[in-house]
Amino acid sequence: MEISYLRVSVTDKCNLKCFYCRPDNSEFVPHDEILRYEEITKIVRAMTKYGLRKVRITGGEPLVRPNLDELIKMIKEIPQIHDISLTTNAITLAKHAESLRKAGLDRLNISIDSLKPDLFYQITKGRLEDVLEGIRVSKELGYNPIKVNAVIVKGLNEDEALDFVEFGKEYGVEVRFIEMMPIGAEQIHWSNDLVKPLEEIKKKIEEKYGKLIPAISIGSGAARVYKIPKLGTKVGFITPMSNPFCDGCSKLRLTAEGHIKLCLRTDDEIDIKTVVRNGTDEDLDRFIQKVLIEKEISNAKIQKSGYAFSDCRRIMTSIGG
Repeated sequence: MEISYLRVSVTDKCNLKCFYCRPDNSEFVPHDEILRYEEITKIVRAMTKYGLRKVRITGGEPLVRPNLDELIKMIKEIPQIHDISLTTNAITLAKHAESLRKAGLDRLNISIDSLKPDLFYQITKGRLEDVLEGIRVSKELGYNPIKVNAVIVKGLNEDEALDFVEFGKEYGVEVRFIEMMPIGAEQIHWSNDLVKPLEEIKKKIEEKYGKLIPAISIGSGAARVYKIPKLGTKVGFITPMSNPFCDGCSKLRLTAEGHIKLCLRTDDEIDIKTVVRNGTDEDLDRFIQKVLIEKEISNAKIQKSGYAFSDCRRIMTSIGG
């Protein structure tokens, strides 16, 4: 099995408190247990032998970790890596966007769960205007595409779907709607009543703008992407609850403290930090071969048994978005 895509969490810390992601009682990993940039780069380089070409930097909020541009530059210097992206809440993006761009960052995914400042604050405890400024600065610097991710919560922000579509047109960004998942369900007070099937959102958009046309987007990953001909923009739907997308998954997650997470649906993890810090290059290569075998086994188990996302007890900030 090959692995083409690695999501790298550089920190479990975040400067927001989204209720579905970071409960008030969450604890952070001690600094000395977090992977160093050199260690992350060593893992990425070793995985290129087995097909790795795309890396996404995540958190927590990755921009709270100092000197992130240094990691971007180190990964960019690996010849086999063709695409480096960043998932961010963009609260401090305006002051970091230029240094990240110069270091080699290609693309941005920005989380915005409401376009209403008061509701945005209710969900995140942050300021929407800071995020919008981050988008403005990033557009000027030439990031393309910029994607805006909105987690749709039934009864909370589902009525903003058309506003997000118009926002995408106005700001020149792609909008992606995401169904809320029960990651760390016990800690976020999960309820199935929070899930808004995105097929309903898609129908609402088509009622207003006409038939959506299947499209391709750079780094679309799990999103089913469509073009809105009337507006000339794209919209994506990530449907882990109503229409899972596990077939042929070739994605791994690297947590901030150095665990390889095989799938969001389980707590199955493999400690890679020990071999990176104490082993040889040959040890690391053998370890990655083992990881790929375990990934294939994990995929088969999930397809057969249908693990629920609630089987993952970690909260999202500790995994990496």
